[in-house]
Amino acid sequence: YESILRVHTEQEFPQKWAMTQNNLGSAWGKLPTGDPTANFGNAIACYEAALRVFTEQEFPQEWATIQFSLGGVWIEMPSGNRSANLARAIDYYNNALRVRTELEFPREWAMTQSNLGETWGELPTGDRSADLANAIACYEAELRIHTEQEFPQEWASAQISLGRAWKNMPSGDPGDNLVKAIACYEASLRIFTEPEFPQVWAGAQFDLGDVWLNVPTGDRGENLEKAIAHY
Repeated sequence: YESILRVHTEQEFPQKWAMTQNNLGSAWGKLPTGDPTANFGNAIACYEAALRVFTEQEFPQEWATIQFSLGGVWIEMPSGNRSANLARAIDYYNNALRVRTELEFPREWAMTQSNLGETWGELPTGDRSADLANAIACYEAELRIHTEQEFPQEWASAQISLGRAWKNMPSGDPGDNLVKAIACYEASLRIFTEPEFPQVWAGAQFDLGDVWLNVPTGDRGENLEKAIAHY
């Protein structure tokens, strides 16, 4: 990519230059060796360079793709203030949604909603209930596109994410929240079976054990027996 840029300069071949910067950013973001912070910093610099050409007005789809990629980089950034990094990721995903609408780009819209939900759920500061409510809204929006029939794995992943959000929700009725979490996890297991997805299946079983361990209503002995069975 760096060799290409010696010929495809920003002045003479702006679109090819910007696409190469985008690809270079993707490569830096995936590099498994070296200093992760430096690698992600290089990725950000490349993406931001590409945005000098791929503006929202002239190249909206390319612009939105780069906004989505920048959101992913800031989620993974291992240094700096974690809350600030995730807030940047949220801003980039919301930017992408200005172009990636549900009607025009449903798959891309759903993927962005999924990542946005994950980011809201991981925020370590702020109003935890509000953050998780935002995450839940994103996952429920995603499920309008990622249905069980058409996109079973994406649907099941969203169900697990919803289950975790309801499991960790600190406000509202604790019993109701955990009942919703149980329903989501059990739904996911229709797709994530033990033979086909053993690790994901086991993770859902573990989470179900945690939920039943903490259910405040019903027969305590029966709840604990269910927790044991899941563990």
